[in-house]
Amino acid sequence: MRKAKRPARDGRGVSGHRNAPQPQPRAPLLDRAALALYPPAWRARYRQEALDLLCDLGGGAASAASLAWRAVPAWLRPPRHLHGQAGRMRASLATALVAWSVLAGLGLVFDQLTQQQPVLPPGHAVIGWSYAIFDVAFAVSGLILAAGALPLWLLMLRRARRQRSGRDTVYLLMPALAPAGFLACLVILARFGRHPHGVGPWWFAALTLAGFAAAAAAAAGPALALRRLRPRGPAVRLAAITSAAAVATMLLASAASLVASAGLSLWARGFAAYHQAGPITIYLALVTAAGAVAAISTGRGARAALARPRGL
Repeated sequence: MRKAKRPARDGRGVSGHRNAPQPQPRAPLLDRAALALYPPAWRARYRQEALDLLCDLGGGAASAASLAWRAVPAWLRPPRHLHGQAGRMRASLATALVAWSVLAGLGLVFDQLTQQQPVLPPGHAVIGWSYAIFDVAFAVSGLILAAGALPLWLLMLRRARRQRSGRDTVYLLMPALAPAGFLACLVILARFGRHPHGVGPWWFAALTLAGFAAAAAAAAGPALALRRLRPRGPAVRLAAITSAAAVATMLLASAASLVASAGLSLWARGFAAYHQAGPITIYLALVTAAGAVAAISTGRGARAALARPRGL
């Protein structure tokens, strides 16, 4: 009687399939959302370790909230070993672009709701002076940022074309494409959505949100290109130093707008909602948050740019 053949022990098992490792379960949405708050360099180094730790702890809303809270010091004081000198400048530039765009968007909203109305209570020259300082500082900040970032932008555009990277080229063109799309929407609305008293509060709120989305896209494009192309050299240092100057000037414009807003709340109570503390408080909170992020990030970038070069 012939013996039955034993299954071959070649690592495939009885079923003939290889013993592949079991796929890791997908992390809960709350955990992934908390990790998305961390800087890109931190996520690239510690994301998987953090997910493993959360799985060991069982996850949950409390663990995700604790993880999200710890993202604040990761932005304010990132570990030095995660960035070299050039990497520190690139990371600071990316963050500063987004924060500067938020401040610029808030400044445009302030200008639309005050100077474009116009609102200038008689006998209170401080508001007029605040308007003038805001206008000059806002324009100078944009010029400084554009002049300092232009060499770096051209460097990255040449590299993207040399590498035939259409994605990076689109990223770098976003500062022109996003505002152009927003202005096209404004033209269409002005032509087909005319209203005897302007666009109305709901349309104004929608256009404001669309404007902030366009500003975010315009800033996120070059930030993504910085991360992908990883430029180095004098152009990066120049952009890091001038971005600090642009942010400082924009903070001056924001301070002037806050002084004017406070004056309007005191001396223009009969106009619109300037007698209410809610809008001024929200505006102050947004300006303070964006200004703090921009100042801290550009400060780190400028210090890295002015330090002794290491491998640039």
